[in-house]
Amino acid sequence: MRFSVERDVLADATGWVARHLPKPTGGAQQVLTGLLLEALLPDHASDHNSDHAAERSRGRGAPALEISAFDGEVAARAPVEAVVTEPGRVVVPGRLLADVVRNLPDAPVVVWATATRVTIECGTASFRIPTLDAEDYPVLPVFPPPVGEVDTLGFAAAVAQVAPAAGRDDSLPVLTAVRLEIARGGLSLVATDRYRLALRTIPWQPTVDDPEAVAHVPARLLADIARLPTSASRIALGMGVDDTGVARFGLSVNGRQTIVRLLEGTFPNYRRLLPEASAFTVTAQTSVLASAVRRVALVATRTAPLRFTFSAGQVLAEAGDGGGAQACELVPVEYTGPELSVLFNPAFLLDGLGAVEGDEVVIGFSAVDPNTTSSSPAVLTGKDDGEDYRYLLMPIRTGAA
Repeated sequence: MRFSVERDVLADATGWVARHLPKPTGGAQQVLTGLLLEALLPDHASDHNSDHAAERSRGRGAPALEISAFDGEVAARAPVEAVVTEPGRVVVPGRLLADVVRNLPDAPVVVWATATRVTIECGTASFRIPTLDAEDYPVLPVFPPPVGEVDTLGFAAAVAQVAPAAGRDDSLPVLTAVRLEIARGGLSLVATDRYRLALRTIPWQPTVDDPEAVAHVPARLLADIARLPTSASRIALGMGVDDTGVARFGLSVNGRQTIVRLLEGTFPNYRRLLPEASAFTVTAQTSVLASAVRRVALVATRTAPLRFTFSAGQVLAEAGDGGGAQACELVPVEYTGPELSVLFNPAFLLDGLGAVEGDEVVIGFSAVDPNTTSSSPAVLTGKDDGEDYRYLLMPIRTGAA
């Protein structure tokens, strides 16, 4: 294998793919810590990947080099424009390769490989790196059938709003997911850990006649992907079952693909938890309320969590107990109903306040009886969000933590 490529182009691609590498574990899986480099001559490049063939048909030409990573659950592919003089396939220790390329001088890079080593030359710098056994590298999954496209910034914002509500307990895998519900009318993202629930619906553009489908994507992974910078305005989504019967979800941005194995399990019937109306509503300046919560939460404990007491025109935030540190703060709000008292997990509350868009947050309580507010869910939303974003938070029951 031999090819030449611009340093910045190679550094960007290897750095992006290396984000998906698993941590070294030793043993047979050591090969998965490598980056797979596949170089093709121009006449064969367009046949290597159907997405790249489509790009060639639009006049952009198919890339001759592809860099990939796969840990058995997540696969990442990045096409690279390079001049290939000798085709080949090699697996190189991934993080080392990314570090080397990132630190090369500003000059064209020439890479060639033998059965046991890859040589990298750039200007006056030269590296020789032992390769991993390419025969042990698993077959990467193909990109699932495309179902539509979504605005990049809108999708990233929705993931950021929803993912914090996902569970962290791996004994309940489906609760560690963001549930994606795709329908012709919109794309809904949902997550819950049983103590809070976040739901956001955004517009999207289906590319199939019947787009109805559901995918449970690991929340941590989806959040990492959504944070990656890109200049692309649209993300292509794919969803389907591969030839081995594994359900997968794919995102493609500027030809870069991330393919995720979906989580299995039955997601809770969350819609029955969302109240149809609120008996009492409170409107507050989001940043003011969040700042007060952060301050008071400094003395909150498991047995003395944050207490909100709502009364006309104000909320009293307080935490602590009689035998230790205490804190309280009054925050002005728009509220004219009866006095309400409720206990919140401050971290969960801050997640919801941080996800609300706009300057004002509306907190709705569905309980008609003020005395039952302490055991009924509260729903946070931006004042102008309507039904597009809702963050449901279960209060801490009196006498529980």
